[in-house]
Amino acid sequence: MTRRGSITLGISLMLTAIPPAHASVGAADTVQLCPAANASANPDLEQINRLGIEPRRFANLGEFLAAMPPGAMARLAGLQKAALDQRAKDWPNLCRYQQENAQVLASGVRPKAVFLGDSITENWKLGDPSLFDAATLNRGIGGQTTPQILLRFYQDVVALRPRVVHIMAGVNDIMGNTGPTSDQAIVDNIRAMIDIAKTNGIRVVLAAITPSKTFIARPNEDLRSRIAAVNSRLVQLAAQQRVTFIDYTPLLADSEGAFAPALANDGLHPNRDGYALMRPLLNKTLARVAN
Repeated sequence: MTRRGSITLGISLMLTAIPPAHASVGAADTVQLCPAANASANPDLEQINRLGIEPRRFANLGEFLAAMPPGAMARLAGLQKAALDQRAKDWPNLCRYQQENAQVLASGVRPKAVFLGDSITENWKLGDPSLFDAATLNRGIGGQTTPQILLRFYQDVVALRPRVVHIMAGVNDIMGNTGPTSDQAIVDNIRAMIDIAKTNGIRVVLAAITPSKTFIARPNEDLRSRIAAVNSRLVQLAAQQRVTFIDYTPLLADSEGAFAPALANDGLHPNRDGYALMRPLLNKTLARVAN
């Protein structure tokens, strides 16, 4: 694998009380801190993510890159520096959903559920677009670790006043996206999210980390043992905190504990078929928790 290919794929696929209803949540102050560019999507990244979501499997990185739109590599070459600059200015990426959150607050509609997490949550909008609407919001950001997601929790969840938050996070911590992280630190960050949600009357659905052995961007790393270890701790955390635990692993894993090849093109992210298998269990869980 080339370093350039790894960077590109990493960018594209990874890449306490509720305020009164009339409170402004500081929107007038914070809008000025976020450049307008954050609100617009990159068409090359969108097309690459759509390639990843379709029910097909790329045998290697070369096949995946060959399917990219013409000239995309050259246009994406500057995104690594842009990503680093963004992290330096806004480490948790609070700007990402700022405008959408303002629109939700202005609408006066209280969401039923907010989905919070990393690229597996973010790509859910492509994999199963009918799931999301004005009442069911997606607040995933590719590549994020649990400390980044925790820092977004007030703005992207609490301030919106949903009945339920679906939390799925931790795999990027395991991969060290923002530095080495212990299993306990991952659990503690998620514990803090649960504490904040419960304090604000928001019900929690805590999801296990989805299965992965190796994936296309990191073919020499076996993630199974750490994913299993963290998930075991998350089961205990959910029981201690008396929140609902949801585990998609039996639906998605193969006999070796890896992501079933037919359900994840890169070995990490569900494709459309993978998300389709997750939907019935999710619907059953939300019907029980959100009503």
